[in-house]
Amino acid sequence: MSALLVADSVTKGYGGPPVLRGLDLELVAGEGLALLGPNGAGKSTLLRLLAGLHRPERGRILLGGRPFDPRDSAQRRRIGFVSHQSLSYDGLSARENLILIARLYGLASPAGIVETALVDVGLDWVGERPVRTFSRGMSQRLSLARAFLHRPALLLLDEPMTGLDPAGCRALESLLGRLRGEGTTILMASHDLILIDPIVTAVGLLRRGRIELVSGVDPGDAARIEGLYRDTFDREGRG
Repeated sequence: MSALLVADSVTKGYGGPPVLRGLDLELVAGEGLALLGPNGAGKSTLLRLLAGLHRPERGRILLGGRPFDPRDSAQRRRIGFVSHQSLSYDGLSARENLILIARLYGLASPAGIVETALVDVGLDWVGERPVRTFSRGMSQRLSLARAFLHRPALLLLDEPMTGLDPAGCRALESLLGRLRGEGTTILMASHDLILIDPIVTAVGLLRRGRIELVSGVDPGDAARIEGLYRDTFDREGRG
């Protein structure tokens, strides 16, 4: 199966030592990859590169076999991104925010698509409330709805469980599992090894600016992955 996303020898820094050092990554359609690493390892930097918000200093990124150009609206449409920062308009309601996004993407029947998205993230009961009244978890749910509203081929999630209560986490697990089953490729940065267990098919350890992959992650593997994570980064901290 051909790769949906390829990062080839990608290097990125911010004026000092590179955060990413010749990083390689390949994802096929429907794959779910959890990107793990300590704070400052470069997880957010990588996701922002793949979302087109930063450009690599060296290397290249391919999307669907073509060089990724963030100025290409057709390519951008294939990506959904949830970052640490909410991009919603505080003065608008959740429903109004999503309708605006649906119209920007030129989606047919935006009202119906928006209602489905609100139900999917459990915000249908507060759809008319201004976003400024939302809790952190509710704002995170809205960010998720914005990211998958246009049904992107690639969903990039930076700590998507942040601010969610246990019920919200379970709902997100179910939603992401369904999207992946429909062919959506998911790349998710997360610190919570237990919650990623039902979603991912592989785990990437971001270490020294590169990714080390552990393939074939099965349900119930969270404890094994946690042990590998601790062995890898505890050893690095000592050495």
